[in-house]
Amino acid sequence: MRHIPIWLSSLGCALCLLAEAPVEYRYLDGLDDPKRWAPDECETSASPHTVWQHPALRLRIPVDFSAGEKQYPIGWPRMYLNLTADEQDWDGYDRFEFQLFTETARTSLPKRPLILHLYNGQGQRKLITLDLAAIGAWKTFSLNLSDLGMPGHIARLGFNINESDYADKDVIDFHLGGFRLARATVAQVTSLVAVTPALFCHDRVLAVELVTEGPPEKLKAGIPVQLRSGDRVVLACSMSVARGRQTLFIPLNTAKLEPGPHTLVVNPDDPALRKEVQVAVYSSPYRSAEHAVRK
Repeated sequence: MRHIPIWLSSLGCALCLLAEAPVEYRYLDGLDDPKRWAPDECETSASPHTVWQHPALRLRIPVDFSAGEKQYPIGWPRMYLNLTADEQDWDGYDRFEFQLFTETARTSLPKRPLILHLYNGQGQRKLITLDLAAIGAWKTFSLNLSDLGMPGHIARLGFNINESDYADKDVIDFHLGGFRLARATVAQVTSLVAVTPALFCHDRVLAVELVTEGPPEKLKAGIPVQLRSGDRVVLACSMSVARGRQTLFIPLNTAKLEPGPHTLVVNPDDPALRKEVQVAVYSSPYRSAEHAVRK
C-alpha cells in the first residue's frame, strides 16, 4: 500500500496548473492481482495494460446460455475479492476510483454492461451499474464515498454481469486497474447546484446542494461564498460545511436583492477551487402589492 501525493496538472500548459486542485492518492495495488479474485463462470488473468502506471487485471466472460448453474443456465458470471484489514480503511478519503477498458466483438454494450458490488463488514451491499463502460476506450469510474450510505469499513468487492443482458456466445474482456482512494488536501466544492434556481426579492434563504471534499477541519472552518449581480457583490460570507453531499441554506437577510440574473460563487478568489451556479431573482409579489396599496 502506498500513499502518493499527486498534484494534478496538464503537462506543458502553465494555465492548467492554476485550474486543478491538489489531490492525494492511495493505490490499492493488491486489487490488481488476479489470483486474489474468486471468479465463477468467468476467468481472471493479468492484463497486458497498465493504468496510471499501475498493473491491471482482465476479467474474461464467455456468455453461455447452456452452461452455468443447473437451475440458472442464464446466470450471473462474477468475481469477488475480500479486502485485507489494511485495505478496508477508507475513512478519511473522498473517492474510490479505477479505470475500465472493454473489448468485445459486439458493436455495442447493453445498458448494464458490468455491475460493481461493495460490501461492508455487516454484510450491507451497494450495487452500482458501470454504464460508463465503452468498447475500446478507457473510462474512469469515480465514486464519492459519502454517497455510499453504508456504515463501517468496506470489506468486500465484486463484479458481475447479467447474462440475460448479452447474447449467447458473446465474449467480453473487461480490463480493470488503478484501484485507488483519493482525497483532496484542501477544502473544495466538486459539485454545486441551486435547489431553487429562481428567487424572489423578498426571499431570505438560498438553498444549494453541494458535494465537498477535503480535510474535515478545513471544511468546518468555512468556504468563502459570494452572491453577485454582474460585478456587484450582493452578499459575501463564509459557510461551514461537512465532507460529502449536503444541502446548504445560505441566509440572505443582509442581501439587497434586485430583479435580474445573479451568480453564486464559492471560493471566488481561487481559480483552482472556484465553482459557480446561476440564480434568477424576480420582483417580489409582496413588494408589488405594497406598491399598489400606496397608490
